[in-house]
Amino acid sequence: KYFRRIIACFGVLMEQQKIIRKVKGLLAIARDQHNDEESQSAFILAQKIMLQYGIDATEVEDDNFISEADQINEESVTVAKRLYWWERRLAQIISQNFRVKYFLKTVASQQQQKKRIVFYGFGRDLALAKEMYLLAYEVLVFHAKVFVDQMYKDNPQLKRTRYVTENVKSSYMNGFLLGLEERFAEQVSALRQVYELLVLVPEAVELAYHDYTQGWSKSSLRTPAIEISAAYQKGYVEGKGIDFTKRTVAEKNG
Repeated sequence: KYFRRIIACFGVLMEQQKIIRKVKGLLAIARDQHNDEESQSAFILAQKIMLQYGIDATEVEDDNFISEADQINEESVTVAKRLYWWERRLAQIISQNFRVKYFLKTVASQQQQKKRIVFYGFGRDLALAKEMYLLAYEVLVFHAKVFVDQMYKDNPQLKRTRYVTENVKSSYMNGFLLGLEERFAEQVSALRQVYELLVLVPEAVELAYHDYTQGWSKSSLRTPAIEISAAYQKGYVEGKGIDFTKRTVAEKNG
């Protein structure tokens, strides 16, 4: 029995090393700047495998990369612009589920004040959080446009105006974002049962963020009223059911 136990443990160790080698290979691809989409896909897959098998960053990264990954920093997610309410709401959802904090940075210009969304956290988390934000942004905008276009197509007697379009679009996006939030909440809840520390915002980030933003004025986020319940319900279903891969958007476009 003792011998069989040793063999079993050795097998587990060998399998773990095999997985670590796979993650290292994915991270090597992620650091290759020749193909942005391939690099981003490899990074996301590596992060998922590390979460699934409880692999620590120190097991797969070289010393230089670790030092950068372990530094708390900030990363701009949008350019300086007039932000829409749903962009801020999306940033809120992503930050709650991908180990980062977020804030708005004001950029003064001659004409008006513009703001950009910024994520704050460890370097190893910022890239994934930003990628997920941009991906969810792309999917949300695409599906909202499809829904609005289909609504006008199904109701040819309805005159296409900016007022109607904005009401339909905002109702749909409200529902989509709620569905997205619930989808992430379910996934995080499942992960917390096994990898609690990996899915929470690190304490060091919370403390640094508190010190960094101390004295800043807090702006509240106001979401528009839901004017069209059918659009809201449709958005909710699609937001909760989407798989959030670029392939999804590509297939819909095709």
